[in-house]
Amino acid sequence: MSTPKKILLTGLAVILLLGATPIAAQIAGTWEGTGTSCCCPHPGTIIYPWQKWVGEIPNSEDVFSGEWKDNLDNRGTFESEILWVSTTVAIARGSWYWFDPTGTSHEPVYGGDFEMKFYAFERECTGTWTTIWPSPSEQGTMRGWKVE
Repeated sequence: MSTPKKILLTGLAVILLLGATPIAAQIAGTWEGTGTSCCCPHPGTIIYPWQKWVGEIPNSEDVFSGEWKDNLDNRGTFESEILWVSTTVAIARGSWYWFDPTGTSHEPVYGGDFEMKFYAFERECTGTWTTIWPSPSEQGTMRGWKVE
């Protein structure tokens, strides 16, 4: 095969390869998942933060926020900023909150911090959360998947 044909075939192969590989994976959209562990914000009150959660990442891919609830009708929110550590992995670091039904405010109270790692190509995420209240474990865990 002549050199010009080899160069042409090599060039076509590179173009096809680049066309099949996204330059940057997208994490924008809706994510949902489950979590483990519990904490006790008041004596006799047990909550299971992140037991079921749903979150959103806007097209800007710079924040992650949403809501969590447990099977005991406790609920709360979470919010964070996102830092890209590679073209396919992003980390959200932020805080989670609980709506205290015995509280005097309708605003949620700070419950602790969390970190979630998003794997764009796999459309999965894993994370951990900590709490300011007594808990049987040092940290809880979360896992999730991209819905849309």
